[in-house]
Amino acid sequence: MALADFAVSLLTFVAIYGLFALGLNLKFGFTGLIDFGHVAYFMIGGYVTAVLTMPAQVTGYDGLGGYALPELLAVVPGGDVLGWLLGVAGGMVAAALVSLLVGVPTLRLREDYLAITALGIATILNEVVRNETWLFNGPFGIRTVHQPASAAFPLGLGSFILNLVVFGGLSVLVIAYAGYRVGSYVKDVDTTGAALGLASVLVLGGSIGALTQGGPLLFVGVGLAVAGVAVLREAVRRSIEPERTLALVVALAAAAWYFLQPLLAASNPTVTLQTNVMFLFDPVAGPNGGLDYDRFFMLLSLAFLAGGYWWCQRTINSPYGRVLRAVRDDEDVPRALGKETFRYKIQALLFGSALAGAAGSLYTIHLGFISPDQFGAMITFFAFASVIIGGTANNAGVVLGTAVFWAINSGTQFLNDYFPSEYAVKLAAARLIFIGVLLIVILYYRPEGILGEQDYDIRLPGDEPAPSRDDTAAAPGGDADD
Repeated sequence: MALADFAVSLLTFVAIYGLFALGLNLKFGFTGLIDFGHVAYFMIGGYVTAVLTMPAQVTGYDGLGGYALPELLAVVPGGDVLGWLLGVAGGMVAAALVSLLVGVPTLRLREDYLAITALGIATILNEVVRNETWLFNGPFGIRTVHQPASAAFPLGLGSFILNLVVFGGLSVLVIAYAGYRVGSYVKDVDTTGAALGLASVLVLGGSIGALTQGGPLLFVGVGLAVAGVAVLREAVRRSIEPERTLALVVALAAAAWYFLQPLLAASNPTVTLQTNVMFLFDPVAGPNGGLDYDRFFMLLSLAFLAGGYWWCQRTINSPYGRVLRAVRDDEDVPRALGKETFRYKIQALLFGSALAGAAGSLYTIHLGFISPDQFGAMITFFAFASVIIGGTANNAGVVLGTAVFWAINSGTQFLNDYFPSEYAVKLAAARLIFIGVLLIVILYYRPEGILGEQDYDIRLPGDEPAPSRDDTAAAPGGDADD
Protein backbone atom coordinates (compact mmCIF):
# COMPACT_ATOMS: atom_id res chain seq x y z
CA MET A 1 0.00 0.00 0.00
CA ALA A 2 1.32 3.44 -0.93
CA LEU A 3 1.84 5.85 1.91
CA ALA A 4 -0.79 8.22 0.50
CA ASP A 5 -3.40 5.46 0.48
CA PHE A 6 -2.37 4.44 3.99
CA ALA A 7 -2.67 8.06 5.16
CA VAL A 8 -6.18 8.28 3.68
CA SER A 9 -7.20 5.04 5.40
CA LEU A 10 -5.63 6.14 8.70
CA LEU A 11 -7.36 9.53 8.67
CA THR A 12 -10.67 7.79 7.97
CA PHE A 13 -10.17 5.47 10.93
CA VAL A 14 -9.17 8.38 13.15
CA ALA A 15 -12.30 10.32 12.13
CA ILE A 16 -14.64 7.38 12.79
CA TYR A 17 -13.08 6.26 16.05
CA GLY A 18 -12.57 9.88 17.10
CA LEU A 19 -16.33 10.44 16.84
CA PHE A 20 -16.87 7.19 18.75
CA ALA A 21 -14.43 8.30 21.47
CA LEU A 22 -16.04 11.76 21.73
CA GLY A 23 -19.28 10.03 22.69
CA LEU A 24 -17.46 8.03 25.34
CA ASN A 25 -15.70 11.15 26.63
CA LEU A 26 -19.05 12.89 27.05
CA LYS A 27 -20.17 10.02 29.28
CA PHE A 28 -16.95 9.20 31.11
CA GLY A 29 -14.81 12.33 30.96
CA PHE A 30 -17.44 14.99 31.56
CA THR A 31 -20.20 13.12 33.42
CA GLY A 32 -18.29 10.34 35.19
CA LEU A 33 -20.27 7.42 33.73
CA ILE A 34 -18.05 4.37 33.24
CA ASP A 35 -19.72 2.68 30.27
CA PHE A 36 -17.88 -0.52 29.29
CA GLY A 37 -20.72 -1.30 26.89
CA HIS A 38 -20.22 1.72 24.63
CA VAL A 39 -19.57 -0.56 21.64
CA ALA A 40 -23.20 -1.74 21.73
CA TYR A 41 -24.39 1.65 20.45
CA PHE A 42 -21.66 1.62 17.83
CA MET A 43 -23.10 -1.69 16.62
CA ILE A 44 -26.74 -0.55 16.76
CA GLY A 45 -26.04 2.60 14.76
CA GLY A 46 -24.26 0.59 12.06
CA TYR A 47 -26.94 -2.07 11.76
CA VAL A 48 -29.93 0.29 11.79
CA THR A 49 -28.37 2.58 9.18
CA ALA A 50 -27.58 -0.44 7.01
CA VAL A 51 -31.12 -1.86 7.10
CA LEU A 52 -32.72 1.54 6.51
CA THR A 53 -30.64 2.20 3.40
CA MET A 54 -30.22 -1.25 1.83
CA PRO A 55 -32.32 -2.36 -1.18
CA ALA A 56 -35.67 -4.05 -0.62
CA GLN A 57 -34.57 -7.45 -1.92
CA VAL A 58 -31.10 -8.76 -1.17
CA THR A 59 -30.04 -12.30 -2.02
CA GLY A 60 -28.83 -14.25 0.99
CA TYR A 61 -30.24 -11.83 3.55
CA ASP A 62 -33.03 -13.08 5.82
CA GLY A 63 -33.26 -10.33 8.44
CA LEU A 64 -35.11 -7.07 8.88
CA GLY A 65 -34.45 -4.27 6.48
CA GLY A 66 -34.63 -3.38 2.87
CA TYR A 67 -36.29 -0.01 3.44
CA ALA A 68 -34.23 1.61 0.69
CA LEU A 69 -34.48 5.22 1.85
CA PRO A 70 -32.00 6.48 -0.80
CA GLU A 71 -34.07 4.86 -3.56
CA LEU A 72 -37.32 6.29 -2.21
CA LEU A 73 -35.83 9.79 -2.26
CA ALA A 74 -34.06 9.37 -5.61
CA VAL A 75 -36.60 11.70 -7.29
CA VAL A 76 -35.37 14.54 -5.08
CA PRO A 77 -32.11 16.29 -6.02
CA GLY A 78 -29.46 14.84 -3.75
CA GLY A 79 -31.93 12.20 -2.60
CA ASP A 80 -29.29 9.49 -2.47
CA VAL A 81 -27.26 11.36 0.16
CA LEU A 82 -30.38 12.66 1.91
CA GLY A 83 -31.77 9.13 2.24
CA TRP A 84 -28.47 7.97 3.71
CA LEU A 85 -28.42 10.89 6.16
CA LEU A 86 -31.91 9.90 7.28
CA GLY A 87 -30.58 6.38 7.79
CA VAL A 88 -27.75 7.76 9.93
CA ALA A 89 -30.27 9.78 11.93
CA GLY A 90 -32.30 6.60 12.41
CA GLY A 91 -29.19 4.78 13.64
CA MET A 92 -28.44 7.57 16.10
CA VAL A 93 -32.01 7.58 17.43
CA ALA A 94 -32.01 3.79 17.78
CA ALA A 95 -28.71 3.87 19.68
CA ALA A 96 -30.03 6.60 21.97
CA LEU A 97 -33.29 4.73 22.65
CA VAL A 98 -31.46 1.50 23.50
CA SER A 99 -29.16 3.45 25.81
CA LEU A 100 -32.27 4.88 27.50
CA LEU A 101 -33.60 1.38 28.13
CA VAL A 102 -30.20 0.39 29.50
CA GLY A 103 -29.67 3.55 31.53
CA VAL A 104 -32.95 3.76 33.43
CA PRO A 105 -32.32 0.60 35.51
CA THR A 106 -28.51 0.88 35.69
CA LEU A 107 -27.51 4.51 36.22
CA ARG A 108 -28.44 4.39 39.90
CA LEU A 109 -25.68 1.82 40.43
CA ARG A 110 -22.27 2.72 41.81
CA GLU A 111 -19.54 3.36 39.23
CA ASP A 112 -17.92 -0.09 39.28
CA TYR A 113 -21.25 -1.92 39.21
CA LEU A 114 -22.40 0.31 36.35
CA ALA A 115 -19.28 -0.55 34.35
CA ILE A 116 -19.70 -4.31 34.73
CA THR A 117 -23.45 -4.17 34.10
CA ALA A 118 -22.96 -2.13 30.93
CA LEU A 119 -20.36 -4.63 29.70
CA GLY A 120 -22.74 -7.52 30.39
CA ILE A 121 -25.62 -5.85 28.55
CA ALA A 122 -23.40 -5.11 25.54
CA THR A 123 -22.32 -8.76 25.45
CA ILE A 124 -25.95 -9.90 25.61
CA LEU A 125 -26.94 -7.56 22.76
CA ASN A 126 -24.07 -8.84 20.63
CA GLU A 127 -25.14 -12.45 21.24
CA VAL A 128 -28.75 -11.64 20.39
CA VAL A 129 -27.68 -10.10 17.07
CA ARG A 130 -25.41 -13.07 16.43
CA ASN A 131 -27.98 -15.81 17.13
CA GLU A 132 -31.28 -14.27 15.98
CA THR A 133 -31.11 -14.64 12.20
CA TRP A 134 -34.49 -12.95 11.72
CA LEU A 135 -33.11 -9.74 13.21
CA PHE A 136 -30.02 -8.80 11.19
CA ASN A 137 -29.13 -12.08 9.44
CA GLY A 138 -27.26 -13.47 12.43
CA PRO A 139 -23.55 -14.31 12.06
CA PHE A 140 -23.71 -13.81 8.27
CA GLY A 141 -24.27 -10.08 8.71
CA ILE A 142 -25.06 -7.57 5.98
CA ARG A 143 -22.90 -7.39 2.90
CA THR A 144 -25.03 -4.98 0.87
CA VAL A 145 -24.16 -1.65 2.44
CA HIS A 146 -25.28 1.55 0.75
CA GLN A 147 -22.46 3.95 -0.08
CA PRO A 148 -23.79 7.51 -0.45
CA ALA A 149 -23.01 9.30 -3.72
CA SER A 150 -20.83 6.40 -4.89
CA ALA A 151 -22.20 6.68 -8.44
CA ALA A 152 -20.55 10.10 -8.81
CA PHE A 153 -17.05 8.70 -8.29
CA PRO A 154 -14.38 8.77 -9.44
CA LEU A 155 -14.87 12.51 -9.72
CA GLY A 156 -12.91 14.29 -12.44
CA LEU A 157 -12.81 17.75 -13.99
CA GLY A 158 -12.20 16.82 -17.61
CA SER A 159 -8.45 16.76 -18.03
CA PHE A 160 -5.50 15.25 -16.20
CA ILE A 161 -3.77 18.63 -15.75
CA LEU A 162 -6.90 20.27 -14.33
CA ASN A 163 -7.49 17.40 -11.91
CA LEU A 164 -3.84 17.54 -10.86
CA VAL A 165 -3.93 21.29 -10.28
CA VAL A 166 -7.24 21.35 -8.38
CA PHE A 167 -7.07 18.21 -6.21
CA GLY A 168 -3.29 18.27 -5.94
CA GLY A 169 -3.37 21.97 -5.08
CA LEU A 170 -5.95 21.37 -2.36
CA SER A 171 -3.71 18.65 -0.93
CA VAL A 172 -0.73 21.01 -0.80
CA LEU A 173 -2.86 23.67 0.92
CA VAL A 174 -4.02 21.16 3.54
CA ILE A 175 -0.44 20.05 4.25
CA ALA A 176 0.75 23.66 4.37
CA TYR A 177 -2.00 24.63 6.81
CA ALA A 178 -1.25 21.62 9.02
CA GLY A 179 2.44 22.52 8.97
CA TYR A 180 1.61 26.13 9.86
CA ARG A 181 -0.49 25.08 12.85
CA VAL A 182 2.15 22.69 14.11
CA GLY A 183 4.89 25.25 13.53
CA SER A 184 3.01 27.96 15.40
CA TYR A 185 2.66 25.60 18.35
CA VAL A 186 6.28 24.43 18.53
CA LYS A 187 8.01 27.69 17.54
CA ASP A 188 8.57 28.65 21.17
CA VAL A 189 10.15 25.35 22.19
CA ASP A 190 13.37 25.90 24.13
CA THR A 191 16.71 25.32 22.38
CA THR A 192 17.75 22.39 24.56
CA GLY A 193 14.49 20.54 24.04
CA ALA A 194 14.58 21.17 20.28
CA ALA A 195 18.18 19.93 19.93
CA LEU A 196 17.64 16.80 22.02
CA GLY A 197 14.30 16.16 20.30
CA LEU A 198 15.93 16.29 16.87
CA ALA A 199 18.69 13.98 18.11
CA SER A 200 16.11 11.48 19.39
CA VAL A 201 14.38 11.44 16.00
CA LEU A 202 17.66 10.77 14.21
CA VAL A 203 18.72 8.01 16.61
CA LEU A 204 15.32 6.32 16.61
CA GLY A 205 15.20 6.56 12.81
CA GLY A 206 18.56 4.82 12.65
CA SER A 207 17.30 2.13 15.01
CA ILE A 208 14.32 1.41 12.77
CA GLY A 209 16.58 1.24 9.72
CA ALA A 210 18.92 -1.21 11.48
CA LEU A 211 16.09 -3.36 12.86
CA THR A 212 14.49 -3.78 9.46
CA GLN A 213 17.77 -5.05 7.99
CA GLY A 214 17.94 -7.98 10.42
CA GLY A 215 21.02 -10.12 10.97
CA PRO A 216 23.85 -8.61 13.02
CA LEU A 217 22.30 -5.15 12.64
CA LEU A 218 19.42 -6.32 14.82
CA PHE A 219 21.55 -5.80 17.93
CA VAL A 220 22.65 -2.39 16.62
CA GLY A 221 19.00 -1.45 16.14
CA VAL A 222 18.08 -2.49 19.68
CA GLY A 223 20.98 -0.46 21.07
CA LEU A 224 20.03 2.61 19.04
CA ALA A 225 16.39 2.24 20.12
CA VAL A 226 17.40 2.25 23.78
CA ALA A 227 19.65 5.26 23.19
CA GLY A 228 16.92 7.09 21.29
CA VAL A 229 14.39 6.57 24.07
CA ALA A 230 16.94 7.79 26.63
CA VAL A 231 17.66 10.94 24.58
CA LEU A 232 13.92 11.60 24.15
CA ARG A 233 13.35 11.20 27.90
CA GLU A 234 16.17 13.65 28.58
CA ALA A 235 14.68 16.10 26.07
CA VAL A 236 11.35 16.00 27.86
CA ARG A 237 13.00 16.28 31.29
CA ARG A 238 15.06 19.33 30.36
CA SER A 239 12.30 21.12 28.47
CA ILE A 240 10.54 24.10 29.97
CA GLU A 241 7.35 23.00 28.18
CA PRO A 242 7.53 19.23 27.56
CA GLU A 243 4.33 19.25 25.49
CA ARG A 244 5.89 21.44 22.82
CA THR A 245 9.02 19.29 22.71
CA LEU A 246 6.96 16.12 22.26
CA ALA A 247 4.89 17.81 19.56
CA LEU A 248 8.09 18.80 17.74
CA VAL A 249 9.46 15.25 17.96
CA VAL A 250 6.21 13.72 16.67
CA ALA A 251 5.96 16.26 13.83
CA LEU A 252 9.57 15.66 12.74
CA ALA A 253 9.15 11.89 12.90
CA ALA A 254 5.89 11.97 10.91
CA ALA A 255 7.37 14.30 8.29
CA ALA A 256 10.49 12.15 7.94
CA TRP A 257 8.42 8.99 7.56
CA TYR A 258 5.93 10.46 5.12
CA PHE A 259 8.18 12.69 2.99
CA LEU A 260 11.77 11.44 3.37
CA GLN A 261 11.25 7.69 3.59
CA PRO A 262 9.94 7.48 -0.02
CA LEU A 263 13.17 9.11 -1.21
CA LEU A 264 15.17 6.28 0.36
CA ALA A 265 12.99 3.25 -0.17
CA ALA A 266 10.91 3.68 -3.33
CA SER A 267 12.01 2.49 -6.76
CA ASN A 268 10.82 5.81 -8.22
CA PRO A 269 11.12 8.20 -5.25
CA THR A 270 10.15 11.36 -7.14
CA VAL A 271 6.82 9.99 -8.31
CA THR A 272 6.12 8.47 -4.89
CA LEU A 273 6.88 11.75 -3.14
CA GLN A 274 4.59 13.65 -5.53
CA THR A 275 1.83 11.14 -4.84
CA ASN A 276 2.24 11.56 -1.09
CA VAL A 277 2.19 15.36 -1.25
CA MET A 278 -0.89 15.44 -3.50
CA PHE A 279 -2.74 12.78 -1.52
CA LEU A 280 -6.22 13.90 -2.60
CA PHE A 281 -5.37 13.34 -6.25
CA ASP A 282 -5.51 9.73 -7.42
CA PRO A 283 -3.86 9.39 -10.86
CA VAL A 284 -5.65 6.08 -11.58
CA ALA A 285 -9.14 7.31 -10.62
CA GLY A 286 -10.70 7.30 -14.05
CA PRO A 287 -8.98 7.99 -17.39
CA ASN A 288 -7.74 11.42 -16.30
CA GLY A 289 -7.27 10.86 -12.59
CA GLY A 290 -9.28 12.73 -9.97
CA LEU A 291 -10.90 12.15 -6.59
CA ASP A 292 -11.78 8.54 -5.79
CA TYR A 293 -14.44 7.36 -3.36
CA ASP A 294 -12.04 6.47 -0.56
CA ARG A 295 -10.75 10.04 -0.44
CA PHE A 296 -14.28 11.44 -0.61
CA PHE A 297 -15.34 9.20 2.26
CA MET A 298 -12.34 10.37 4.28
CA LEU A 299 -13.52 13.96 3.83
CA LEU A 300 -17.08 12.96 4.74
CA SER A 301 -15.88 11.20 7.90
CA LEU A 302 -13.77 14.21 8.88
CA ALA A 303 -16.83 16.43 8.38
CA PHE A 304 -18.80 14.23 10.79
CA LEU A 305 -15.94 14.39 13.28
CA ALA A 306 -15.79 18.18 12.99
CA GLY A 307 -19.55 18.41 13.55
CA GLY A 308 -19.40 16.12 16.58
CA TYR A 309 -16.44 18.04 18.00
CA TRP A 310 -18.19 21.38 17.51
CA TRP A 311 -21.35 20.12 19.22
CA CYS A 312 -19.42 18.65 22.16
CA GLN A 313 -17.49 21.88 22.62
CA ARG A 314 -20.67 23.99 22.57
CA THR A 315 -22.32 21.64 25.05
CA ILE A 316 -19.43 21.45 27.49
CA ASN A 317 -18.79 25.22 27.43
CA SER A 318 -22.40 25.93 28.36
CA PRO A 319 -24.09 26.05 31.78
CA TYR A 320 -25.48 22.62 30.94
CA GLY A 321 -21.95 21.27 30.62
CA ARG A 322 -21.07 22.81 33.97
CA VAL A 323 -23.84 20.74 35.57
CA LEU A 324 -22.48 17.59 33.92
CA ARG A 325 -19.04 18.26 35.39
CA ALA A 326 -20.60 18.92 38.78
CA VAL A 327 -22.35 15.55 38.60
CA ARG A 328 -19.01 13.94 37.80
CA ASP A 329 -17.13 15.64 40.64
CA ASP A 330 -19.70 15.29 43.42
CA GLU A 331 -23.29 14.38 42.60
CA ASP A 332 -24.55 15.49 46.01
CA VAL A 333 -23.65 19.14 45.36
CA PRO A 334 -25.83 19.74 42.25
CA ARG A 335 -28.57 17.63 43.84
CA ALA A 336 -28.52 19.90 46.88
CA LEU A 337 -28.90 22.87 44.53
CA GLY A 338 -32.08 21.39 43.09
CA LYS A 339 -30.70 19.75 39.96
CA GLU A 340 -32.20 16.45 38.82
CA THR A 341 -28.86 14.68 38.49
CA PHE A 342 -30.38 11.42 37.26
CA ARG A 343 -31.96 13.28 34.34
CA TYR A 344 -28.61 14.83 33.41
CA LYS A 345 -26.91 11.44 33.53
CA ILE A 346 -29.59 9.95 31.28
CA GLN A 347 -29.19 12.80 28.80
CA ALA A 348 -25.40 12.41 28.74
CA LEU A 349 -25.86 8.70 28.08
CA LEU A 350 -28.29 9.46 25.23
CA PHE A 351 -26.06 12.04 23.56
CA GLY A 352 -22.89 9.97 23.90
CA SER A 353 -24.62 6.88 22.52
CA ALA A 354 -26.03 8.84 19.59
CA LEU A 355 -22.50 9.93 18.63
CA ALA A 356 -21.42 6.29 18.85
CA GLY A 357 -24.32 5.37 16.56
CA ALA A 358 -23.20 7.92 13.96
CA ALA A 359 -19.67 6.50 14.13
CA GLY A 360 -21.07 3.01 13.62
CA SER A 361 -22.87 4.17 10.48
CA LEU A 362 -19.59 5.47 9.02
CA TYR A 363 -17.70 2.37 10.13
CA THR A 364 -20.14 0.14 8.23
CA ILE A 365 -19.56 2.01 4.99
CA HIS A 366 -15.80 2.04 5.43
CA LEU A 367 -15.65 -1.76 5.73
CA GLY A 368 -18.42 -2.45 3.21
CA PHE A 369 -20.14 -5.03 5.39
CA ILE A 370 -21.24 -5.55 8.97
CA SER A 371 -21.28 -8.61 11.26
CA PRO A 372 -21.38 -9.18 15.03
CA ASP A 373 -17.71 -10.20 15.13
CA GLN A 374 -16.70 -6.59 14.44
CA PHE A 375 -18.17 -5.32 17.71
CA GLY A 376 -16.32 -7.05 20.49
CA ALA A 377 -15.71 -5.48 23.89
CA MET A 378 -12.14 -4.63 22.84
CA ILE A 379 -13.49 -1.77 20.68
CA THR A 380 -14.74 0.00 23.81
CA PHE A 381 -11.36 -0.38 25.48
CA PHE A 382 -9.68 1.04 22.36
CA ALA A 383 -11.82 4.14 22.88
CA PHE A 384 -10.93 4.28 26.58
CA ALA A 385 -7.25 4.05 25.62
CA SER A 386 -7.68 6.98 23.22
CA VAL A 387 -9.40 9.08 25.90
CA ILE A 388 -6.72 8.31 28.50
CA ILE A 389 -3.83 8.95 26.09
CA GLY A 390 -5.12 12.31 24.88
CA GLY A 391 -6.65 13.58 28.11
CA THR A 392 -9.88 12.76 29.89
CA ALA A 393 -12.48 15.54 29.69
CA ASN A 394 -10.69 17.16 26.76
CA ASN A 395 -12.31 16.91 23.33
CA ALA A 396 -9.17 17.95 21.46
CA GLY A 397 -7.22 15.47 23.56
CA VAL A 398 -9.60 12.69 22.61
CA VAL A 399 -9.03 13.35 18.90
CA LEU A 400 -5.28 13.52 19.50
CA GLY A 401 -5.34 10.33 21.56
CA THR A 402 -7.31 8.55 18.84
CA ALA A 403 -4.75 9.64 16.24
CA VAL A 404 -1.85 8.44 18.41
CA PHE A 405 -3.52 5.12 19.18
CA TRP A 406 -4.43 4.27 15.60
CA ALA A 407 -1.15 5.56 14.17
CA ILE A 408 0.64 3.06 16.42
CA ASN A 409 -1.86 0.27 15.90
CA SER A 410 -2.00 0.68 12.11
CA GLY A 411 1.45 2.09 11.37
CA THR A 412 3.27 -0.79 13.01
CA GLN A 413 1.66 -3.13 10.49
CA PHE A 414 4.41 -2.04 8.10
CA LEU A 415 6.79 -4.07 10.23
CA ASN A 416 5.24 -7.19 8.68
CA ASP A 417 7.06 -6.32 5.45
CA TYR A 418 10.44 -6.74 7.12
CA PHE A 419 9.90 -9.98 9.03
CA PRO A 420 9.05 -13.54 7.92
CA SER A 421 5.34 -14.29 7.61
CA GLU A 422 5.40 -16.75 10.52
CA TYR A 423 6.00 -13.81 12.86
CA ALA A 424 2.79 -12.01 11.84
CA VAL A 425 0.78 -13.19 14.86
CA LYS A 426 3.61 -12.30 17.25
CA LEU A 427 3.94 -8.85 15.71
CA ALA A 428 0.21 -8.26 16.16
CA ALA A 429 0.58 -9.13 19.84
CA ALA A 430 3.66 -6.91 20.07
CA ARG A 431 1.63 -3.94 18.83
CA LEU A 432 -0.87 -4.40 21.66
CA ILE A 433 1.99 -4.76 24.13
CA PHE A 434 3.48 -1.52 22.85
CA ILE A 435 0.16 0.28 23.27
CA GLY A 436 -0.10 -1.11 26.81
CA VAL A 437 3.41 0.12 27.62
CA LEU A 438 2.52 3.54 26.17
CA LEU A 439 -0.52 3.73 28.46
CA ILE A 440 1.60 2.82 31.47
CA VAL A 441 4.19 5.47 30.62
CA ILE A 442 1.54 8.16 30.09
CA LEU A 443 -0.27 7.30 33.31
CA TYR A 444 3.01 7.31 35.21
CA TYR A 445 4.45 10.57 33.92
CA ARG A 446 1.23 12.39 33.01
CA PRO A 447 -1.85 10.85 34.66
CA GLU A 448 -4.13 13.52 33.17
CA GLY A 449 -3.15 12.55 29.59
CA ILE A 450 -1.15 14.42 26.96
CA LEU A 451 -3.33 17.56 27.04
CA GLY A 452 -5.02 17.13 30.40
CA GLU A 453 -8.49 18.45 31.12
CA GLN A 454 -9.50 21.31 28.88
CA ASP A 455 -10.22 24.88 29.93
CA TYR A 456 -13.82 26.02 29.84
CA ASP A 457 -15.45 29.18 28.57
CA ILE A 458 -19.03 29.57 29.73
CA ARG A 459 -19.40 33.28 28.94
CA LEU A 460 -22.49 34.08 26.90
CA PRO A 461 -22.12 35.92 23.56
CA GLY A 462 -21.58 39.62 24.24
CA ASP A 463 -20.29 39.16 27.75
CA GLU A 464 -17.12 41.04 28.60
CA PRO A 465 -14.32 39.15 30.31
CA ALA A 466 -14.06 39.83 34.02
CA PRO A 467 -11.30 42.34 34.86
CA SER A 468 -8.16 40.87 36.38
CA ARG A 469 -6.75 41.94 39.71
CA ASP A 470 -4.05 43.95 37.94
CA ASP A 471 -6.65 45.79 35.88
CA THR A 472 -8.63 46.64 39.01
CA ALA A 473 -5.53 47.95 40.77
CA ALA A 474 -4.61 50.17 37.81
CA ALA A 475 -8.10 51.68 37.44
CA PRO A 476 -8.74 55.19 38.80
CA GLY A 477 -9.55 54.91 42.46
CA GLY A 478 -8.44 51.30 42.52
CA ASP A 479 -6.55 50.05 45.52
CA ALA A 480 -4.11 47.20 45.07
CA ASP A 481 -4.62 46.22 48.68
CA ASP A 482 -8.42 45.81 48.38
